[in-house]
Amino acid sequence: LDADGLSSGAILGKALYREEIPFQITVLRQLERLEIAKIIEGVTQNKNFLIFSDFGSGQYLELQKNLISKYDFNALIILDHHIPQQVSNKEDTKKIEEIYEETKKWQVNPYFWGINGSLEISGAGMCYCFAKCLNKANLDLAHLAITGAIGDIQNKGMGKSFQGVNKLILKDATNSGQIEVMDDLNYSAIKPLNEAIAYSSDLILPGLSNDINKSLIFLKTRGILMENPDGRVKTLNELNQDEKKIVSSAIIEYASLKLDLEPIKIIQKLIVNRYLLKKELKGSDLHDIADFSNLLNACGRTQNSSIGISIAMGDRKDLYQKSKQIITNYRKSLVKSLSWIKDNDLIKQKEWIQYFYGEEVIPESIIGTVTSMLIFGKNNIVDKSRPLFGLAKRNNEEVYKVSGRAHEKIVSKGVNLSRAIREACQRSNLDILGGGHPPAAGTKIPVDKIDLFLENCNIVVGNQINVPRID
Repeated sequence: LDADGLSSGAILGKALYREEIPFQITVLRQLERLEIAKIIEGVTQNKNFLIFSDFGSGQYLELQKNLISKYDFNALIILDHHIPQQVSNKEDTKKIEEIYEETKKWQVNPYFWGINGSLEISGAGMCYCFAKCLNKANLDLAHLAITGAIGDIQNKGMGKSFQGVNKLILKDATNSGQIEVMDDLNYSAIKPLNEAIAYSSDLILPGLSNDINKSLIFLKTRGILMENPDGRVKTLNELNQDEKKIVSSAIIEYASLKLDLEPIKIIQKLIVNRYLLKKELKGSDLHDIADFSNLLNACGRTQNSSIGISIAMGDRKDLYQKSKQIITNYRKSLVKSLSWIKDNDLIKQKEWIQYFYGEEVIPESIIGTVTSMLIFGKNNIVDKSRPLFGLAKRNNEEVYKVSGRAHEKIVSKGVNLSRAIREACQRSNLDILGGGHPPAAGTKIPVDKIDLFLENCNIVVGNQINVPRID
């Protein structure tokens, strides 16, 4: 139900519609055993063809055992970019080859071809490749694959560029006239510029960061008229190129004085690729793909997935208007959650991991987003050298939704949360599905087992960074 998942659904929906194939899109928070049982009950009665998008590889054994083998049901395909179940990491090529040979008739996964699904292609990218094979007319869906990739923060190259298959998909999108790539300042284009500078997580400026008033004064003293006739502070989109050059030069000069960085390093952080949808209205939530992705994510995280998919498939009327209020409320809930965690000092520490409980404030629908903001954003609330686990209790269930996030600096040192969660479940004698990517993974854990699970996560992560622990 994140931006990548909704983009995946929109791509498949559009592609099937064009082939005049009746379809139904169902959005699930996770592909758990209970959901799999419901799916099996439905398809064995109705004999429908199944497509699992943006999940399925982490649960393929369950599907193989209880659907394919038990009912001799082969009318399905998995289009997923997550590391397959039983694979410890992308270097485990022998196991990956075994799974490929065993499941190649119904499972498509980038790791089968040595492609990093955490960086080089998203779930939406997998669905786009499928749609492109189905009909070349679906080249015009490439922008949705890029939307999913940005939602999964896969534009991690220099200047927020793409790598691998994502780079090829972007070429499809630009060649077909959907996306324009331009160099721009690394700030939100639709927020008041002083707010965008103050709350940027990519370039922290001492004296300006977290202070919208000082940021506004900073801009005004550079001779830029920052107010519109109606009194609103201008956004980046509302500045002309000369004004942008003034802002750019001023920030480079300011950062050179305040930060221990060479000007070239500042420029690399300040000037990045911006991916714009050429057919969308400039300044709207849909023009910049980063904003479009945020809009889809807000819809998915607030039980409005159908609205998000409809917008991604082309609705620009009533549902798009509804989505504006959805994202406003969503942003407020995120700000409230982060403030609550900081004000109440809720981050708990173990030797190798840290964690927090959402309690009655943070629902499971946004626990992953909040955890990501804490570990990937610029703040002093958490320790970036340890993985962070966010725990949210489900309504009417004695289980916690667990969302784990690890900064790329410790992932590069061997931390793999997908593997850690699976191993911790095994150590805790929990027969539970879970996984994801090295920097981001999740599962659900019974309330009475959460302490044991966290301790085992602590042990596994400690072992991953080559510090063996006694069980």
